[in-house]
Formats: sequence, structure tokens, C-alpha cells
Amino acid sequence: MDWEAIRSFFVNQGPQKLVEHQIESYEDFIRVKLPLIVSSAAPIVVWHEQDEVTKKYKYEFRLSFENITYIKPRIHEATGRVKPMFPQEARLRNFTYAAQMFADVRFVTRMYSGEKLDTFTEQSRVFEGISLGKIPVMLGSSLCIMKDYPMSYEELGECPNDPFGYFIIHGSERTILCQEKVADNRIMVFASKKTAAKYTHTVELKSLHESFTMPPKKLEIRMNTKFNGFGQPLTACFPRFREDIPAMVIFRALGLEADEDIVKLVWGTNTEQYESLTASFRECSDIKVYSREDAIEYLSHHLQYGTNMEDKKEYVRMLLETELLPHVKFGGDTASKQTFESRKCILISLMIKRLVLTVQGKIPLDDRDAYPNKRVVTTGALLTHLFRQLFQKVCKDVRGKFVHEVNNDTWKKGEPRPLEVLNINNLYKILKVSTIEGKLKQALATGNFTVQGVGPANSGSTATKVGVSQVLNRLSYLATVSHLRRIQTPVEKSGKLLAPRKLHGTSFGYVCPVETPEGHSVGIVKAMSMMTSISQHTPSMIAMHLIDTAEVDWITTLENVPGTPVSINGVIVAYTQKPALVFNVLKEAKRTFVLHPHSGITWSVTKQEISIETDGGRIVRPLFRVQDGKILEKPTSSDWNDWVKANIEYIDSTESDTVRIAMMPGEITAQHTHCEIHPSLMLGHMASTIPMSDHNQSPRNTYQSAMGKQAMGLYAKNYSKRLDKNGYVLCSPMRPFVETRMMNVMKIQEMPFGYNAIVAIGIYSGYNQEDSVILNKGALHRGLFRSLYYTIYKDEEHRNVASGKEEKFAKPRRENTRGYKNSSYHAIQENGMPAVNSIIQANDIVIGKVTNLKSDSHGYTFRDSSTTHKGAEACRVDGVWQDKNSDGYPFIKVRAVSERVPEIGDKVSSRHGQKGTCGIILNEEDMPYTASGLRPDIIMNPHAVPSRMTIAQLMETMFGKICTEKGTMGDGTPYSHLKIEDLRKHMVELGMHPYGNEIMYNGQTGEMMEAEIFMGPTFYQRLKHMVSDKIHSRNKGPIVSLTRQPCEGRSRDGGLRVGEMERDCMLSHGTAMFTKERLMDVSDPFHTGFCKNCGVLAVVNKEASLYDCGTCGVQTEFEMKTIPYAMKLWCQELEAMHIVPRLVFE
Repeated sequence: MDWEAIRSFFVNQGPQKLVEHQIESYEDFIRVKLPLIVSSAAPIVVWHEQDEVTKKYKYEFRLSFENITYIKPRIHEATGRVKPMFPQEARLRNFTYAAQMFADVRFVTRMYSGEKLDTFTEQSRVFEGISLGKIPVMLGSSLCIMKDYPMSYEELGECPNDPFGYFIIHGSERTILCQEKVADNRIMVFASKKTAAKYTHTVELKSLHESFTMPPKKLEIRMNTKFNGFGQPLTACFPRFREDIPAMVIFRALGLEADEDIVKLVWGTNTEQYESLTASFRECSDIKVYSREDAIEYLSHHLQYGTNMEDKKEYVRMLLETELLPHVKFGGDTASKQTFESRKCILISLMIKRLVLTVQGKIPLDDRDAYPNKRVVTTGALLTHLFRQLFQKVCKDVRGKFVHEVNNDTWKKGEPRPLEVLNINNLYKILKVSTIEGKLKQALATGNFTVQGVGPANSGSTATKVGVSQVLNRLSYLATVSHLRRIQTPVEKSGKLLAPRKLHGTSFGYVCPVETPEGHSVGIVKAMSMMTSISQHTPSMIAMHLIDTAEVDWITTLENVPGTPVSINGVIVAYTQKPALVFNVLKEAKRTFVLHPHSGITWSVTKQEISIETDGGRIVRPLFRVQDGKILEKPTSSDWNDWVKANIEYIDSTESDTVRIAMMPGEITAQHTHCEIHPSLMLGHMASTIPMSDHNQSPRNTYQSAMGKQAMGLYAKNYSKRLDKNGYVLCSPMRPFVETRMMNVMKIQEMPFGYNAIVAIGIYSGYNQEDSVILNKGALHRGLFRSLYYTIYKDEEHRNVASGKEEKFAKPRRENTRGYKNSSYHAIQENGMPAVNSIIQANDIVIGKVTNLKSDSHGYTFRDSSTTHKGAEACRVDGVWQDKNSDGYPFIKVRAVSERVPEIGDKVSSRHGQKGTCGIILNEEDMPYTASGLRPDIIMNPHAVPSRMTIAQLMETMFGKICTEKGTMGDGTPYSHLKIEDLRKHMVELGMHPYGNEIMYNGQTGEMMEAEIFMGPTFYQRLKHMVSDKIHSRNKGPIVSLTRQPCEGRSRDGGLRVGEMERDCMLSHGTAMFTKERLMDVSDPFHTGFCKNCGVLAVVNKEASLYDCGTCGVQTEFEMKTIPYAMKLWCQELEAMHIVPRLVFE
């Protein structure tokens, strides 16, 4: 049943199901959030012509936006032709894959008349289909043009296994990484970290209204360090008010005036705790705040900014509604003002209760790193926050220009015609939509998102997040999927913080415990587990209507109602005497899809409350439901939704704490509520490719999760049509003998990434020491690990009208071209393009281009601007593409391919973190062989096994032998109770050595080896790290102009640095002349003059007969010396600081 369920999860969408969270969140953005932001923005209002007497205005103009529509991506050619834009063409021609966005603009005018200007005539007009610019389209979403065509992905030029879920910006594929953040609308208590802090503990609640139309508002209540004679008072801090407002003032401002009512609200019948609030009440009486009016009066004197409103108290009342816990009012909630104030009072009382109990040590501090307190910000949420800010900016700009249009009095000549202020011509003049399009594109292209309130955990300020969008990794298929399922924690990578990096217990089943990078990003970059999804926001009112059907007492006033509180997204809305009934009603609604199946319904016995969470960003995973000690019946169909209705439930990490989950069906007891679908689902998709990973030491699986992404294979089925900057393709990859079931489900057998090599573990010749391996030359000749390396050269014709410079593709001619390159032009045709299938050597010309010269003293008409082939290896021109890019300039792209045969120094690895480089390539006849003549392809060192404990590799070799004998594929799924003893029995049955050892003969002497050698088929990967990409040496070459020393780096043809340690080695060997040669003669020798009298740099120019010492004025005594140029620079820099280094001459 477990694998039936897993297969039905993937069956319809396959690999696309893995990036469902990306596509669903983008859909939510374009279909729900974006139209909501546009329609709920305040209308742009302009008043005109004020009456001196009444101080009222005669004209009122309103602009508002509504009804968002989209047109799918299209190409507008320079010829005027319009055609649909397919992703493949967008990549090829460096376009941005974007849809046009339109809105209706409603223009309303009011003309007031009468003595007091109290009557008006209203006119309105709607401009339909006004462009709001372009919005980047995610591949695979409903705006993607591929959804309209019945053709298969192959026919549209795409790979059928491409997961999609990324964007194409200027022809490059970019993905947005999911970001972790601390959850909004949750009460959390933290201790102060500062030593001499004013507060000991803080309770905070980051309140975010579910409409997403405003940034989060944070309320903090702090426990003061100072005693005021009665205890430690509580002070509050929230937006728009100066800090340190006594906490009780807020209760009174919300209408809860009596001390007794406040105490009862916080502590109920727990009279022992009443004393804990005495200090706070005392502080309140010191400032003489006893009633609601007093509180509002007090707050009006503690505003952070001034207000232009005449009635300050009215302004305070408005702020209490909008800035203090705005999330208590759900979208579409029509309850009374008193209800919302009651909800706020209950929340604040809960915050105080949690704070006091934490300070008293009765409940623990909250853990920022626990998954229930975290949310994952997906693509849609990031774009929503970004779009909200951009749209607000557009509205602000529109208002300024709109005022200008209104003040332009042409519409008032003769009879006033206010409706003529705006027409289709000047509408586009005032509506500058390029802001939205440009900034969205810029954020995706650079990865820098400037978003309010999504900054570091403690600040509600605007923060620029760097590296949110990244170029999609296309090194291998697994790397692509991994990149789309990555979760990033916005913590400083260089930070020494340990807690965020640790694997938290609450993340079990949601985040892969294995897949994380080594080094400074460890634990900060994570991967989602196999079947996890990320919830999208659903309206809270659906849950409100559902509770209405159960027996609950709604909160409308602050009368204390006994019972279990019921909260929706952190807001307590009701109390119930029958919690079990309410809980069951909600669970049933979730099962029947009345509530979204990703909703979280928790009945916490410790907190004594029922909470419903429907917010976005919660990580959820499916589990089997258990009743009466057994899993519920499976459905008859293979549709995943039917499974969810029948016996599967999505659980989030908050719910995980309150349910009992069995690991295996055999472990279920009467107390269990759920059962894992399969234990291996706790792993991410990279770790799911490791067979029998439960028999390996943990770090080895982590290493393979990183190396599997670098393994060559088939990164996309349409690689022959793609123009990637670098592409590695294995020539004849194999499907591994031992697979995991997850690999079949993810269709990885269609995208293979290695070879079944015959591997012997033994010492032979000494060329496989220290993680190196011996390769069989015969196997390499037969195609083992042979790969193709694709690279791209591109260039375009630029025209600068101002300077008259024009570039064009052509084959340069020596007689009329300045700067004619000293390279071979043999592959170039007259039109500047190389001939397909021509062979190109190092420094040959790949694309011919010339730039016209206006005036040249030597009679040249062109300058050579051709592109040369970089790299030492020969390659073949595989294809040439010519077209016009988005700016209308012609461009040429050339794809070159070279064959890479494994050589000494190339890196290979098994699927168990056993990486090794090639130490020697032995002739086939020199390799050891068995009695039947079988010779290994790879010989690995036995010392690599004991300390690393990669037992799974040994099991894979044994299993592979059994599979080859039986002619079947092996199932190496982890946690399926496969034991070495089982493999041993099979080996004996097949007449082989019980543990896979072989008697072997020395290939060079023919003698039988004394030791038995363990040998068998093991799946090996060839990694992208190859010697031919790293080899580097140089003679003389480019230098840095400042120091005149060689520049650094292979790509710049840089030098190899002799550092401090190398210098010490040379000196310890006594090689003084060699040291001088390395450090000066071949680096930066500089021949210059010194004054003999004072030993300082002097002016010595023999050609011009100039001799002068600027320091002591001597013009006769000089000495010429060769020193390093860096030394001359150092002397001058010290002289600038009034420190004079002097050379002493013999």
C-alpha cells in the first residue's frame, strides 16, 4: 500500500510534482494576491478649487484600478509581426519570458454645488485594458504558453522530464529560492541577550493582516529590570508610538478600564498570580490613567511623529485600529468594533500571561529554530511583497502627475468638463508602469529583493535580501531539481551561530536530514523531504463559518466565558464546552476538502486550546491515518485526491507535536493516530538516490548529496537543442543495477548519471594511495566515463548612432583591418560565422566581426573585433544560430563540443561519498584478472573503507553481483530491512563466494595473489572536476597596472603566487639566487636611480640628462639599482606618511 500511495502522488505530473510548491505559490500570486493588491489600493484622490468661506473643494477626482487580466507571452518582431513566445525561443534569443498585464482604470469626478457645496453631480468613465507592464512568467504555470498547446513537451522543444517552476530572464533560467522566516501572528517569548539591558524578557507578536496589503506590525511587551517597589512593571512598544508605554494603558485604551477586569482576563481564577501585575497597575496610576479617555489622552502625547489631523485623539483611535494587532480582523470579517477590541484584549492578556509564566520559570522560552515557529516564504509571497511596494510607488507617482493634469485648466474653458481631465492619450502619460516591469525584472535578474518586513528576524524594517534569485543549476538533472527544492535561512553565512545550523527535531519528515552543503553554509541551506509541500494561504473566514456549525460561544465582549479557546491563525475567536465535537467537525471538513487539506488543526492538551492554521508557508507532509490500531482502507482509484479523502492526511509541524506517529505498519498500537507512508520519505530527493543509505555513516550520505549534483549524465533530454554556457553529457550512461524505488518514481532511470563499473578493492602497484583509483585503459577505449563538453560563444552587432560606430559580422581581411589577430581564421566563412563541423584549435577565431573606423592614419577601414576560442583543447563547431535579440540587434551563437576521455587526475565517485581521482591508467593486460578472465575497470584502495564505514557500497557490490547472475534489477530502498545475511544466502545459492571475494592473478607476472580480492559491479559517477579545466601555467603575461606584478587567476592567464611559506622554504634550502629570481626578476623588476647622499629615490634620466634629488638637492651622486616595483611603491607610500626608508650603499 505504501508504494501505491507514493506512485499515485507522482503519477500524473511526475517530476513537475516535485516543484508544485513553486508553481502553486506563483499561481496564488497572479490569480489572488496581485488582483487583491491592485483593487484594494486606496483610490487616488485629487481635490481642486477650494471655496474660501466653507473651506471645501468644488471638484473631486478619483482614480482606481480594477479587473486585472493577462495576455500570455508574445514576441513583437521589428517587422510588426506578433507571434507566441515559446520558452525555447526566449532562451535562444535572450528574451524575458513575460506576460502583458492589463487593468481597467475607473475615473470618477464629482462637481459640488450649492451654498455650502453639499450637493454634487457624479460622472464616471472606465478605461478598459490599460497596460500595467509585463510580469515575468513561471514555466509550468497557467500563464505559460505551453499550457495552450496539445503538443507534447518534446514537440515544443522542451525536455519531458523538466520540472519547470523557474523563470527566463534575458535568456537565462533563474529560480527563486524559498526563504525561511520566523512565523507571523505567533506569540513568542525571548530573554534579553544584552548584559545590562533595561528588560529581562520580551514577548512579541508580529501581526500581519491576511490581505498582505500592508507590512507587518510588531507588538512587544517587556518585563523591566528595575523594581518600582511593587515588582517589575510591564511596558509595551508598538508602531507609531514612542517606546515604553505602560502595558495597562493599552487595555484601558481598548475599553477595559477596571483593574479587577484586567487581572481576571489575564489570570482567570488563578488568584495566586494576581500580585504579579501590581507593579504595572502602580505605574499606570503614577501617570494618572484610570479610564479609556485618560489612556487615549496619554497616547496622544506619546506619538512618534506629529500629525496634521486636528483631532489628535481621533488619530490615536485610528492608530489603535490599524497599527495594533491588525490581524484580528480577517479579510471579509463583518464583526463589530467591540468584537475586534475584545480579541485584541484577549491576545494582549495571553501575551502577558506567557511572559510572566516564562519569567517565573514555569514554561520554557520559545525556540526560534523550532519548525512550528517558522514559515517558508515561497516565490509567490516574495513577489507579492515586492509588487505591493512597486504598486504603491506607481500610485504615488500617478498622483503627482494627475495633480499637474488637473491644474492644467484647459477642461474649464467655457463650460467645465471635469470628465475631460483624463483621456486615453494623457492617461499613459501619467501612468508610468515601467517601474513595475523594470524592478521585477531587475530583482529576478540580480537576486536582490528589497522587501519590507521580510528582513532579519528582529527587524520590521526594509531589508535588501541578496541571492534570493539564482541562475538555475543545469549541471545535472538532479542538480536542477535540487535547486528548485532548496530552502535558505537568511542568516549570515560567516556568523558563528550554531543553533540555526543544527538539525532540529521538529523538522523530521519535513526537511532532509542529509542534504546540506559542507563548509560555511552547513545547516543554512536545506532541502525539502520527498513528499513535503508548502501550504498556500487560504481565507480565515472559511474556518470561521465551519466553527459556526459546532457548539461554540463567540467572543463579542470581554465577559469571561469558560471552556477551551478556539483560535484561527493566532486569533482567539471563540470558546467551546465541547472541544472534541469542534475538533471532529474541523477534521471532517479537512478530509472532505471543505477546508484545504493543507490546513493545520491542532488540539493542544498542554496549552488547552484548539488552533486552526490556514496561513501560507507552513511545511506539510502526508501520513496514513490510523484508527483502532490499523491503517484505514485504501481507495479503489489511483487518484491522489481519492487517497487523501480515504486514508491520508497532511500534517504540519505544529500538528506533529500533538499526534502519535508509527514508523512502520507493524509498530501500530491502539494509541497511534498516524503511520508513516514509508520511512525513506524523510530523505530529500538527492539522498533518495543512495541505495541502502541506512547502512552508511551519516556524513558520507551528505557528501554524496553534494557530489551527485556534480555527476555527469543527461542533464536534459533536449540538450542537443539547448545553448547552455557549459554542458556536460555522458556518452553512454547506464541504469544502475541497484536502484531505490524513489528513483523510479522520479524517472531518474530516464536521466542516467553514471556507469556500472567492475570495481575491485585492493592494493595493486601503489598508484591508488590516498583516495586515488586505478583505471583500466581497455575499459576507457570501450567508452567508460567518456563524455562530451558543450560550450557557447556568442556575439552581437552593436550600432552607436552618436559616434557612428558600426559593427558587423564578416571575415576580417589583413590588408584593411587594424589589429588583425595572430590566429587562424580557417573556420570562418565570409559572413563571419564558422562552418558547422569545422575543427577549432586553441586561439582560433570562432566568430568573425569587424568595427568600422571613421578616420585612420594608416588607411585601415576596420578594426578586428573577432571572438577567439579559449581553452587548450580542440573542439568541433556543433551548431550555429543567427537571429535578432530583444533590442533588434543581430547576434550569432556558436556551440562547440569537445570529447573528454578520462585522464590522470580526473575525479570519479561511487554513490556513497567515496570520491577518488585517477592515479594511473593501466593497460588492460596489466590489470589483475580472475580465473574466468574478468578484469576490473576500477581498482580502489581498501584503506578507504574501514574509517568511513560505507557498508552500503560493499552491499551494493554484492547485490550487483546477484543481480547480474539473476538478470534482474535490485531494490536498494533504505529502511526496507535488507541485511547482509540475506545477501550472503543468495550468493551461496548462486555458487559464489558468500561475501563476493574472488581469487585473482597478477596481470604483470601471472602469479596467483595470496589474498582474496573483493570485486563486483558498483555504480560509479564521473564528476565535473577535470584536469583539463584546471591545468594552468604561464611564462610572461598580463600584469596589474598598480603593482606591475602578474595578475591572478586561470581565466586571466595569471601568475602562480610565491607566498610567505614558499619563501621560507626557499630560504631554508639556502637558494638565495632562486629566491631573488622568483620574487623580483620574473615578477616586477624596476630599474631606477637612488641618491647616494641620502639613500632616497631620485630623478635620474640619462637620455634627458636630468639628475636631481628632491630630498637633499644633490645633483651629482647617484646610483642605478634594480628593485621590485612593489618596493618602490612601498617607499613612496611610507614617505607620504613622513616615514623615510633610506637605502644604504656600500
